[in-house]
Amino acid sequence: MTDPYGIPDLAALRDPAPSSHVGEPAQHEVAVTEQGLEQLIQDSQQIATLLLVTSSRVPQAADFLAALRAAVDAKSGAVRLATVDADTQPRVAEALRVRQLPTLLLLLKGQLQPIVESVLPAEEITPLLDQVVQVAEQQGMDVSAAGEAPEAEEEPLAPLIQAAYDAIERGDLDGAVAAYEEQLSQSPADAEAKAGLATVSLMRRTQGVDLNAARAAAAADRADLPAQLLVADLDMLGGHVEDAFGRLLELLRGADAETKDAVRSRLLELFEVAGPEDPRVPPARKRLANLLF
Repeated sequence: MTDPYGIPDLAALRDPAPSSHVGEPAQHEVAVTEQGLEQLIQDSQQIATLLLVTSSRVPQAADFLAALRAAVDAKSGAVRLATVDADTQPRVAEALRVRQLPTLLLLLKGQLQPIVESVLPAEEITPLLDQVVQVAEQQGMDVSAAGEAPEAEEEPLAPLIQAAYDAIERGDLDGAVAAYEEQLSQSPADAEAKAGLATVSLMRRTQGVDLNAARAAAAADRADLPAQLLVADLDMLGGHVEDAFGRLLELLRGADAETKDAVRSRLLELFEVAGPEDPRVPPARKRLANLLF
């Protein structure tokens, strides 16, 4: 089984992996989160930004990141490095339309340009940065150290959201669910808590599941609702979003009220996991409404 980026390790998604940002960060580096993505785009009006989306599961990821950090620091602020850990920030990676890990992009004047979808040889990194600086200068940007965008101060997370993140980092999915649920009891409209709860619940439901056995059970009995729901979860976890939505929507045809309620509830959870910006969500929502009403 492969994840959305072709890396064979389903278990690594169920059991949170360590951050891919190993080693000491560069002087001119920022780690990207959902909350910081908009600020990063704004900053690219002043400073050219290399955007690396990677994972600790990528072979040679640490060496590639270290080489990028060294080359960026050597430019003394003319270029900035932004890193996205696809394991802990999957929605950022999806928003960037990343298909393969690692992916290196250039963010310049608010525009994204793909550079490479693989590990770049070390000897090619400095020439690449030279070209980036040249293009930035042609765009009228200040490529001196004084032209570096000011570091934006990240707003602290709500205490319960931070508690959920901490629980995920130590592999305590039950603790993360509890923290998200408590946050939603206090702030029912908290979109981050809703998405986090849906994602961690998905991870918890699929933890320790034998993929082949689950698929065999679902194939053997189409009327086995728990088996169908589980395979939809596994499809979602593996990045097969359309398959997950399609499987559940098909279950609604001629279903009784109890089945409809269960399928509707699971679909709404998976919509939260995908995120409202995912183009596959609106048509699935429309089809859900048509099938229910």
